[in-house]
Amino acid sequence: MKRLWSILGESFHVLAPVAMIALGVGGFMVFGQRPEPPPREVRRDSVAAVETTPVKATDGRFTVEVDGVALSYRQITHSAQVAGEIIDKIEQCRSGHFVAEDQYLLEIDPSNYQLEIERLEVQIEQADANLSESSTEIGNVEALIELAKEDVKLQRDNLGRIQDLMKRGASTDTQLDTARKQELTARNALQTLLNQLSALKQRTITLTTAKKLAQTQLKRAKLDLDRTKVAAPITGTLITVNVEEGVYVKAGDPLFMMNDTSTMEVSCQLRVDELYWVWLTAGTMSLTNPPPSDADIREKQFEIPNVPVEVAYEFRGVEYLWDGVLSRYDGTGLDPATRTIPCRVRVDEPTKVRVGGDGVAGAVAPPTLFSGMYVKVRIPIDSPLPMLEIPIESLRPGGEVWVVRDNALAILQADVARVADVVALLRFTSSGPQPGDRIITSPVAAVKDGLPVNDISTEVEQSAEGTAADAEQSPTNPDQDSPPSERTSDSAEVQP
Repeated sequence: MKRLWSILGESFHVLAPVAMIALGVGGFMVFGQRPEPPPREVRRDSVAAVETTPVKATDGRFTVEVDGVALSYRQITHSAQVAGEIIDKIEQCRSGHFVAEDQYLLEIDPSNYQLEIERLEVQIEQADANLSESSTEIGNVEALIELAKEDVKLQRDNLGRIQDLMKRGASTDTQLDTARKQELTARNALQTLLNQLSALKQRTITLTTAKKLAQTQLKRAKLDLDRTKVAAPITGTLITVNVEEGVYVKAGDPLFMMNDTSTMEVSCQLRVDELYWVWLTAGTMSLTNPPPSDADIREKQFEIPNVPVEVAYEFRGVEYLWDGVLSRYDGTGLDPATRTIPCRVRVDEPTKVRVGGDGVAGAVAPPTLFSGMYVKVRIPIDSPLPMLEIPIESLRPGGEVWVVRDNALAILQADVARVADVVALLRFTSSGPQPGDRIITSPVAAVKDGLPVNDISTEVEQSAEGTAADAEQSPTNPDQDSPPSERTSDSAEVQP
């Protein structure tokens, strides 16, 4: 009996925890689950209330606005063209100062170049003297040649007479040889003078060439002397000045760097879809035109259309504006990092600034478009395509729009051309929204094509129109109760 109780006690200790766990699991399965809500009955004849606005036809004019930064049209580094020590420098030759074209800035020591000019001038004078001497010698030799020619003629005549005498036996061989020798000596003297004349003429050519060389060197020396005085090559602002008085510079050493302020550029980046509108406005994308010529291909296909733009800079709530023009691509294609096309806008008159809008009393405009300004570039677009305008909130994901047709919701696919701040522009298509359609701007639950809707915006507009009409027809004074003709007759009666 004790053994039985012992077995039962051990079984209880084992089975009790198992039974408690089973009870807990069963209770959780029965009471721990969230009760399902009763199914909601949906009325098939329920109508969704929506707010709408009419689809507007637009002329396709809008503005593409991108960010940009103003840059100098060109930067020039002016280097020393001659070597020497800087002996003079004006106070305005400092970074940040504005200088005009050909304005004197600094001077390099001109002493060596002045001495070189004097040396070459003396060398040219010496060449002239040598040429004069050579000309005199040529004249003397030519006179001697004439005498030598006469001597040769006399000796030839004498030789002829001796030969005649020899034929008649009246002369000897010694006399004939002497006559031949004298004739030969005369011809030799003539040839010597001719050779001397030729040498003198060649010497004259050499002296003339040397004079021309000295004259060329003199021009170079005078040019170097002029280059010792350094002037501003363009009108602009000095960026950096690298030299001071007393510094020795060599030819090619940079003296200063300056910006050209007569014209400015703005660097901006356009997406391909933004550039598409520029091409379309300029007519470079038309496929109906005849095939372009080679000149058209160079001008239109590889150059950006020069459309006018507006450059805006905002400061203290005031907008300052400049006129510009799209001038060129800043590179050869898409930027691989941003997938945009870098472009440049040229501002031909950076000092001609105007205040946008009404302006602000006491606003001070900047004197010019400064390099480094962060600006807005606004490109006016005049699209030849018919366009529609809808509120931005009516554009649904995937380019869908919901319109009300026959008191039912219709889902249409819109051809989105451009999305601005508060409106979206759509290309007009026969399958998309049409001008005058009521487009839904409010959210709708359980959207499906053909869903019955109630346009509350139309009711509000009609109610507002009725209220305005009643207000126009209601009398404002007692005299208006009677017709104008009756009031006129009554007033006529009280007259004496």
